[in-house]
Amino acid sequence: MTDYRPLHHIVPAKGWINDPNGFIHFKGQYHLYCQHNPKDVVWGPMHWLHFQSKDLIHWEEKGIALKPDQPCDLELGDFSGSAIEKDGRMYIIYTSAIDGRQTQSIAVSEDGHHFTKFEGNPVIDEKTLPSGYMIADFRDPKVFLKDGTYYVMCASRHEDGHSSILLFSSLDLFSYQFVSVLKDFHNCEKRGMIECPDILFDGDRCALIYSLQNPKQEGDKFQNRFAVAYQIGKLDLENGRFVPEGEEHELDHGFSCYATQTISENGKHYIVYWEASWGNNHPMAKEGYAGQLSLIKEVRFEGDRLTMHFLPGTDKKHLDVQLVEDVARLKINNIELIFDKPSNKITLTRKDMDEAIVDDDGNVVDERHFYLSDVQQIKIDYSYDHSCVELSFNDGEVFCSLLNFKKDAGHDAKIAASGCVVQ
Repeated sequence: MTDYRPLHHIVPAKGWINDPNGFIHFKGQYHLYCQHNPKDVVWGPMHWLHFQSKDLIHWEEKGIALKPDQPCDLELGDFSGSAIEKDGRMYIIYTSAIDGRQTQSIAVSEDGHHFTKFEGNPVIDEKTLPSGYMIADFRDPKVFLKDGTYYVMCASRHEDGHSSILLFSSLDLFSYQFVSVLKDFHNCEKRGMIECPDILFDGDRCALIYSLQNPKQEGDKFQNRFAVAYQIGKLDLENGRFVPEGEEHELDHGFSCYATQTISENGKHYIVYWEASWGNNHPMAKEGYAGQLSLIKEVRFEGDRLTMHFLPGTDKKHLDVQLVEDVARLKINNIELIFDKPSNKITLTRKDMDEAIVDDDGNVVDERHFYLSDVQQIKIDYSYDHSCVELSFNDGEVFCSLLNFKKDAGHDAKIAASGCVVQ
């Protein structure tokens, strides 16, 4: 057993992974792919690495399903994308990337592992891109079907610096037309943009989910340089607009959540994301791999918010915490939670790691702050899986994902508390 490799999270046998891609239930199996560099433990020419599961809990690595081999992707590779079933086949739409040009391409599969790329790729390029949007930053297609029409959302940057989610439509998955600018974003700094647009439908409502590079920090909101946010609203396809019905919220208040993929089936919604971040070191790389995906979780609509919940069968533990003082502390190994009852504020730290996580500016990344509606009595469900830790507070009101590089922590957690009663 290595020091850091988790037992229950999706990790590659070797090499680098980042964004999850193409999450789908197809022919009785769940299929999930991720961005992958098979030759090194750093980002490189992107392939799609395939994982397969029957229950969303236990996953098996199945090898590389997509590799850069067309003129439009030979230089940088096959970037992120999504999947859909049509006439008993799986279709994936993904970004083909060469230096200075990102376009959207199609591949088809009978079994979810062997793919044939469309000879006419790319299917969405600068001819379809609206005026002012840059082909150099145009990626991460999310495909969905509504009323007999296929729609694709893509992230793109405008030449004036802001970014947008653009909407395209097709009747056959191969021929596309531009529909509209679905939503504009002006809250990214340092040439950041939104990435990986995602959408969940719940009756006549939807959740528009997106990842943010360098979001503007607002108090304790957006403490991470790479974050996932969402808004609940309605999708007006007639006018090509997303109509928000609530505020923008962060999906996860820990350190490690980016680039979601979601699916819905039998009235339930499921989510997975890259449980890591750009712009910092990756201590697990010395073990021959770098990057991991989160546990699959159920997503529920609760008013104008989403909550995330561990699936039945997940290896997790539960704590009931009752505060007896205004300020209390709870430690799970070296991870500390400081509860402030007057303000309902929680401070999360991961100090005393054997190997610190340090950002590109030399800052140690070890503290975050968030709020609960009430910290008097708190229910905590958590998964402690070697270097991967996920915590749920009060039935998913707040969720925190983080990496914690502590060699002697292993798979079991030691609990210590002061100012509170823990059961």
